[in-house]
Amino acid sequence: MKPEDTLKTIEGLRKTADDIAKRSNLLQNKAQSELKQALERKKNGDKNGALVCLKRKKMYETEIAKLEGSRMNLEQQLFAIEGASMNKNIFDSLKQGNQALKDMHGEINIDEVDKLKDEMEDQQDLLNELNEAISQPVGVIGTMDDDELMDELNELEAEEYEKSMLEVSEPSTTVPKRQVVEEVSQPQPAAKQDAELDELFDSMEMT
Repeated sequence: MKPEDTLKTIEGLRKTADDIAKRSNLLQNKAQSELKQALERKKNGDKNGALVCLKRKKMYETEIAKLEGSRMNLEQQLFAIEGASMNKNIFDSLKQGNQALKDMHGEINIDEVDKLKDEMEDQQDLLNELNEAISQPVGVIGTMDDDELMDELNELEAEEYEKSMLEVSEPSTTVPKRQVVEEVSQPQPAAKQDAELDELFDSMEMT
């Protein structure tokens, strides 16, 4: 069935169900009216008239029951058709989607995918090599050895430490200026002066 035919069928079922509902409401109103009249006639002593009204009420109620049964069948069929229509739409959509996947996969060759993957890996390797080459130091810095530089630094550090230890261990030989002045200004002992005079007299006698 074409989609437009399905839609037309669904609309027809809905209209029929609505018509049945309207007919059922009308008969219900009539049944209520007959019941009201039956009570009034019974109250007025018109027993036969009351029975006639009750019979009409029963007739309306019987017809209402038939209509409600028919409407239930229509609604059930309408529900089934709508469900089937939805399932068909889902199936058609899945079918179209599956065909689209087939078409797209048909345009892709597995060998071309592998080739593209290999090319991407080659380009990545080339990029890594270029990055490594660019990051290498050039000129004098490029010829320097890190281990040699570190050994040189350790030697300098040891020399500085040894020099500092020698400065701490050697006593100071510098005499304060005030102390020298005091030593020069102090008089020499008397015994030393007498010895110098004796040497002076001896030298004069020899001349």
